[in-house]
Amino acid sequence: MARLQDTLLENKAFSRGRTAYMVDPRNGGQHGYAPDLRSWISNAAYVQHHTFCILLEAPRFFRFMNDQDVYTGTLRAMLELHSRSIEGLNSTVTAEFAGTPVGGAGEEQEELVDMKRAPSKPVHTLHEKAGRPFQNFLEFWMTYGGMDPASKVANVGTLAGNRPTDMLPDEYTATCLYIEPDPLHRKVMKSWLCTNMFPRSTGDITGRRDLTSAMPLLELGVEFTALTQVGLGVDTLAQKIMDTINVTNANPNLRAAFIQEIHADVAKVKGYQAQVTDFGQTAVQPA
Repeated sequence: MARLQDTLLENKAFSRGRTAYMVDPRNGGQHGYAPDLRSWISNAAYVQHHTFCILLEAPRFFRFMNDQDVYTGTLRAMLELHSRSIEGLNSTVTAEFAGTPVGGAGEEQEELVDMKRAPSKPVHTLHEKAGRPFQNFLEFWMTYGGMDPASKVANVGTLAGNRPTDMLPDEYTATCLYIEPDPLHRKVMKSWLCTNMFPRSTGDITGRRDLTSAMPLLELGVEFTALTQVGLGVDTLAQKIMDTINVTNANPNLRAAFIQEIHADVAKVKGYQAQVTDFGQTAVQPA
């Protein structure tokens, strides 16, 4: 079945400048007098895909630490690779009205008096790993880049040798780009550019003992401060980043097996293969 001529709204009106495809809403309506299945393709629903995070800037004070790459790599892995869920991104626009009475029946004429965009408060949820590397990293970030709970001094200032000359926000905060891709993972559906990101907490650091119950896993929900920009300019940056993510041949089903041979410790003892060989060697040959 052929598509309608204007199934997609391309580079017109509110689709102008956007790279992701957009259905033309003038077609496909199925809730009028009766369904019109000639335009069923234009009735395709939007399915929200999983947003991912790209770290653009790490806190500048990492440069003054031994093993800078470990700190930066841990932050990037935590945000990009270990986060089981990402929430708190928001660009909802809300109008505010004020009303004046019209007559005495209770009717009001409402006038537009303000417009707001909801702020984003990114929350990354992940499971802590053996040895608590993420909580130790977050505590380091907060006490060296922010302030020590006891002294109220950023501990990076206590280091011998090189240290920051100031503690403006770029010294201790990060900048991230959040992208919701299209189903082909090639175009940007939505994006948020968040800077001034600093963790609000390390997550609970507690101890417990209860021999009658199972020992719990530790789930961290790390909420960050954020100063956020959205819009076509951010989408353009996000598309530039997306264009560097080459998904050609990135089919998980085609990936090489993570292990390629039987380990020597296993191969030297008998198993399935040896049994098959034994059956073949001891088989009775027909006359």
